[in-house]
Amino acid sequence: MEKMPYQPDLDRAMAIPNSPTTTSDWRLALPVMTGSQVILRELEVSDATSLLAMLTTEEVSRFISPPPTTVAGFERFITWARAEREAGRYACFAVVPQGMTTAIGLFQVRQLEPGFASAEWGFALGSEYWGSGMFMDGARMVVDFAVDTLGVRRLEARAPREGE
Repeated sequence: MEKMPYQPDLDRAMAIPNSPTTTSDWRLALPVMTGSQVILRELEVSDATSLLAMLTTEEVSRFISPPPTTVAGFERFITWARAEREAGRYACFAVVPQGMTTAIGLFQVRQLEPGFASAEWGFALGSEYWGSGMFMDGARMVVDFAVDTLGVRRLEARAPREGE
């Protein structure tokens, strides 16, 4: 994603505007989706330590918006992500390899307009999992979720230019 939607300076209760948003069970809890290599599930506060280790390395963080730099920062991000999901504006899945319980990355989808007619998605995986096929396995499930559950008709992705 061009810019990580979580902003630490907004760590306070946010008013939820009256806008038409998709209403379904996903707002109560994200589904657990199982692929051939990964399981996608709701982020848990206990994922903060592994996400810090996986997503703050120089080779990973150069491709994403600056991630939180502490376990506490990731805990706040996870709390924020869950609140945004409950409000119907954002979905963020932990990526867990089959046979493991530790999150090694994430996929996120955020609405660009009320109701998710258009949305932006992004991902980050720990570099030791690059080239493993885990991205493709998870990406298929996230795209299906976005289209079938959220009702997305246009899904965008952004990539930073070299040096950004």
